[in-house]
Formats: sequence, structure tokens, C-alpha cells
Amino acid sequence: MKRTLMIALAVCTAVILAACGKSSKPAQNAAGTVAQTETSNETSPAASTQAPGSTAEFKILTGKVTEVSDNMESMTVLDGETKTVFHLDNAVVETSYALEPDVKVSIIYKGEISGSDTTNAKVILVLDAQNKMEVKEATGTVKDQAMSTFTIDTGSAKEMGFIKDNCEGLDSGVLGNATDDSNGSGALVKVTYVTVTYDAGSESNFPLKVEAAK
Repeated sequence: MKRTLMIALAVCTAVILAACGKSSKPAQNAAGTVAQTETSNETSPAASTQAPGSTAEFKILTGKVTEVSDNMESMTVLDGETKTVFHLDNAVVETSYALEPDVKVSIIYKGEISGSDTTNAKVILVLDAQNKMEVKEATGTVKDQAMSTFTIDTGSAKEMGFIKDNCEGLDSGVLGNATDDSNGSGALVKVTYVTVTYDAGSESNFPLKVEAAK
């Protein structure tokens, strides 16, 4: 009788221990999964871009020139702590000072810069450095056009002048043909541009793209 009772107690104890062992393992696995997820979230690097608003067609980078190649095919610009080499093929350089080391410039480009890699960036304009340069748009009718400039009337008798500098769209004849002595065609156009303010306070508008307005 005693022997039978002892065997029954031993069996019960074994069953209880087995049940406890099974219930503790899932808890350990769940804890391990949570810890791994938290670690993954903390170490994931945030995406970074060279210039804010990376979806824009035209982008601006302002920095100090550190080196210019002898044939002006490229230049190196220091932006913060990053040195970036830009290729100047077909780019327009319109600076008040010679393009040389220590000169500050604003570079307008299309495409993307990855770190210091400019393989996918095409320089459009190199201008005097501007602290708050931004890409703008203006719509109006062509009031006047000359060999190197054109003017549009944006309405309310407000006219804006632009410098023709290898601007996208000009070769398409978008400015139209002159209809009077003022060389105005009356064509309705949209101009994407940037403005440079010089030391003396004067301003110049540099078009990046001219297209027919809808």
C-alpha cells in the first residue's frame, strides 16, 4: 500500500515538473524576440540627403571653393565638413570673382548627390554665394527680348528681367517672335529661376527653365 502511494506521488511530481518546463520556454522566446526588435530599431540608420527637398528638379548647394582644375573642367567645394568634386561640363559660371580657392559659391544642379559622389548630379549654374537662395517660378507674357536678356510682364504692370544663360527651353523658341519694335511676342511663359543679390545691392534673375504656360 505504501509502495503504491509512493509511486503515485512520484508520477504526479513528474507531470507537474514537465508542465512547468513547457510553460517557461515560450516566455523566454517571446522576451528574446522583443529584445531583438528593440535593438534593431535603435541601430537602424536614418536616411540622409545632401540637399533638403531632394525631390525638387533643381537643387542648391552653397560652399567654399577649395580647388579648381587647370582647364576649369571641375572644382572642389567644401560644404560643412564634406568636400565635393563637381564637373563643370556645359555649366554656366557667373560669379563676380574669379573661380578660385576660398571663393564662396552657390551651385544649382539637377540630379542627386550621394555623400560626396556627384556622378548623378549635373551642374547648371555656378553663382555668387547666397545665404537664402531658393528656386522660384514666375508666369507672364514676353514683353521684350534681346541677345542676352528677356523681360516678361507678370501682370499689374510688373515686369521681370532675366539673363539668357544656356537656359533649358530657350532653344525651343518658347519666347516667340517679336511683334513690335519692343521685341515683345506676347507669348505666355513660365520661368523657373534663382536670384542673386550682389554686394552693391543690385539683383539679377537667372532662369533655369523656360516653358510655355498653360
